[in-house]
Amino acid sequence: MEAHLRREIIRLRRTTTMAILLLLVVSASAFWQGRARATKFDEIDVQRINVREPNGKLRLTISNHARLPDVVVGGESYPLRGGTGVASAGLIFFNDEGNEDGGLVWAGRKTSAGHEASAALTFDQFDQDETVSLEYQDANRRRHAGLTVTDRSDEPIQIFAESLMAIRAVTDTAERNRRLAKFRESAEARGGFATQRLFAGKRSDRSAAVMLSDPKGHPRLLLSVDSLGAAHIDFLNDSGRVTRSLTGSE
Repeated sequence: MEAHLRREIIRLRRTTTMAILLLLVVSASAFWQGRARATKFDEIDVQRINVREPNGKLRLTISNHARLPDVVVGGESYPLRGGTGVASAGLIFFNDEGNEDGGLVWAGRKTSAGHEASAALTFDQFDQDETVSLEYQDANRRRHAGLTVTDRSDEPIQIFAESLMAIRAVTDTAERNRRLAKFRESAEARGGFATQRLFAGKRSDRSAAVMLSDPKGHPRLLLSVDSLGAAHIDFLNDSGRVTRSLTGSE
């Protein structure tokens, strides 16, 4: 009886071991097949898609206007999203540090005056705001479209974000405006504001233009063809006054 019991125990152990091994093989097979095949959809409805690295770091969002992420700098989120006021949807990109570094957004709607629309592809300077942009803006057929190159400060943009958040928190309107004016004056004095260096495109007066500016943002050379087809080359001083002008007839 005792020998028979030992044989049954041995047989049970062998059966259990085989069952466990078989379960492991099936589980591993299912896991690797799942890794090898990407999930496919014919159509999905979403408000936002987050693309992340294996470690969870956010690298790209695709979203509607309501779910467009806040500005992220220094690992912190700030509700400082700028723009024309038109409800934009689009793609926002994030760099290796997890900070926003460019995007593609677009919008358009009818208004009581006609319509307004915008689109922009932007490239941010590291630890700063956009330095190259391809933009289109349309306010009831007053259209502006072109390539812009901008000089940005070497000062981290998080300093600006923190200052603006503190100013926004001031409840007294007069005091808030006073602090905002002082902030702008201080930032301008230390070269903290952006200066446009190049614009190439079409302006709202229907002229095509290439405008080059000095490091302080003053236009110094303007090449243009106006809405009637006349060509101009204008040289300007740092006050914006034309010092020399050439036309297509010369």
